[in-house]
Amino acid sequence: MWGRVVTVAVIALAVGFTGSGCARKPAQKAEAGQVAAPLATPPTPTTEEGCKACNGVFGQHGIEPTPRCVCRTKDGGRKCRGKDDCEGECLADGGEQEVTQPGPPPLGFRLGRCAELRATFGCHVFLPPKSATPVRLDVAPEQMCAD
Repeated sequence: MWGRVVTVAVIALAVGFTGSGCARKPAQKAEAGQVAAPLATPPTPTTEEGCKACNGVFGQHGIEPTPRCVCRTKDGGRKCRGKDDCEGECLADGGEQEVTQPGPPPLGFRLGRCAELRATFGCHVFLPPKSATPVRLDVAPEQMCAD
């Protein structure tokens, strides 16, 4: 048995295992008229005074009773097609869509708006990262609730 554990450990070290299981997301190139997503989000301020620096909202958010800061995004309200278009979330609550194949069934992409705040609470249609594959537009998207 110990031979297998050592073999797994050696393989993990050989492929660059760091213990976290995660790799840094590579930088994305911005297309014309778009802002590239930052590699890392700056740390969230912990005081009400510090929260003013990121134009944030300090108070109770979600179900957590302890007051905290939620910073505003720089792209809030901008049109998006997926989470990777935004600093925060891409919310498709307005039901906008882009039909690329009239069907039946109609296929295309859901459109949303970038969230105003870095953390989003409540029930929304959260768009995943962009995909080149169109989705069925005759099926209502699911709402997800974040507390």
